[in-house]
Order: sequence, then C-alpha cells, then structure tokens
Amino acid sequence: MNTPSLHLVQTFVAVVEHHSFVRAASALGITPSSVSRFIKMLEQELSTTLLNRTTRAMSLTETGKRYYAECHQALLQLNNAAGMVRDEQTLPYGVLVVSAPVAFGHTHIVPYLSEFLATCPQVQLDLRLTDDYVDLVSEGIMLAFRIGRLKDSSLIAHKMLDNRRILVAAPAYLKKRGTPLSAEDLHEHECIVSSASQDGVLWRLFLNAEGSNARESNGEERILAPKGSVKVDNADAARRLCIDGQGIAFHSAVTMAAAIAAGDLVQVLPQWTGRETGVYCVRPNRRTGPAAKALLDFLAARWQRQ
Repeated sequence: MNTPSLHLVQTFVAVVEHHSFVRAASALGITPSSVSRFIKMLEQELSTTLLNRTTRAMSLTETGKRYYAECHQALLQLNNAAGMVRDEQTLPYGVLVVSAPVAFGHTHIVPYLSEFLATCPQVQLDLRLTDDYVDLVSEGIMLAFRIGRLKDSSLIAHKMLDNRRILVAAPAYLKKRGTPLSAEDLHEHECIVSSASQDGVLWRLFLNAEGSNARESNGEERILAPKGSVKVDNADAARRLCIDGQGIAFHSAVTMAAAIAAGDLVQVLPQWTGRETGVYCVRPNRRTGPAAKALLDFLAARWQRQ
C-alpha cells in the first residue's frame, strides 16, 4: 500500500479540526467539493472509513480517531522541521569554524567570545589560532581573519580594520639603549626578527609624515634587514619579547595597540611605518551564513568601541 499524498492527509486533519468540510475548504483555500473528493481518495487509498457522514453530522470512526492522532502529530513535526530550516537562514546556528593569527586572536577575538556565545547560544565555535597561511576550502574553515596584503585568490574578502606595521619598543629598552632618531639608527639596535612573513625578515619602512631630519623626505622608502639575537615565528612571541625589553619589533599596529595603551610599549620613529594595509575577513563563499554574519557584526561593534 502506497503512503497517501500529503495534501490528502492535510485535508483530513483540517476537516477534523474545523468540524466541517466547508470551514476546512475555506482554511485550505479550496472548494468544499475538492475537500469531499480528497477525503474519499484518502479512504480509498487506506481501504477504510475514517469519517461517518450524514446530511446533519460528521464523526470519526475508531480508526479515524487513531489515524487523526498520528497525522496531527506528524504534521506538527513537519511544521517544526520547516520552521527550524527557516530559522537557520536568519538565526545564528550550528558550527562556525574560524581561523585567525595568534596574537590578533588573543587581543581582538578571544576577549569577546564569552559575550558572543552568550548572545548566540546555538553557535558552536571552532576557533583555530595560527600564523600559518591556511587553505580555507581544504580545512573546512568558514571564516578567516588575515592581516596585511592579501594574495590573489578566489576568496571573498572584506576589510574590517585599517592597519600598518609600526616600530615599537619597551620603555626599559629605550632607557638602556637609547631612542633611535632616524631609520639608519636601527642598525645599531637589537631587532626582534619575525620569520612568519617576508615583511618580518625585511623591514620595508615608508616615510608617511614629515621626516625627523633633512636627509629624510616624505614618501621615501627604506628596506632594512633587521639583526638581533632572537628570531620568532609569530607576532605573539614578538610582542612578549618586546615588552620584556629584548629589542625593537616591527609589527601590526592592531596587534601592538593594547600593549601601547597599557604603557608596556611605545612607538618609535612614528614617521616610519609599513604601508597602509588592513585586517580582512575572508571566506570561501560569497554568501555569509547567519553565524558568520553574527560574529562579524559583533566583533566590528566591539572593535569600533575599542
């Protein structure tokens, strides 16, 4: 025996709940004759009588009562399932896999996650902090934050924050070794070298303000191969070593901002910085899912306040 069509079951349930063929027809937007025909088709497919009908009254048979109870529950489940799918298109829901650089994640993402998860309890966040250039598609990452110049790719990118590399050092280091007054002075200082990117191995310094002496002219660029007794492969380690007075670092302003605000670091040679870049969110799909959109909107609001 084939399972009756859904529209036949829906018509039967409507007749029972409205206690009338006419009222059921009105609720379903069909004619009373169609309702009568659908009930007859349903009974024929089930090979049983579901409704006792006279010119004055209508009642359920014992089989009809049991069938109605099961169908009523089944339709509720179908409606709930449809509502769940619709909600998933608008409400933050499900697993969200996010990648971010280590230092940036510690300063700009992790501090806000408890509040975000409290406001979006249906989201299960999988945060992966790494300074490696991850492949979003092969690793199943839905959203990644990247700092600096983006490689050409098919990924969808959106700029979240302005950023550039800056030179920073701890006050204690500068008190001990002196403050550099020109880009050439950096050759006489301990530099914390980062092997995480080419920008860390070769420092490209761009004069974006009026120079500190007559030898410097606005717009010029210097390329410096930094030298120091320590080399690290991520910005978090560079920041920590810089705070501890191990030398001068050349890293993203957004990564160093909290330490500067706390007085742990100061910017040196502020006229010499990296070129303007940014902090970007990238994703493999043009469409941003509700969970990803909720996280981006949430973080953007916190970063704006910060």
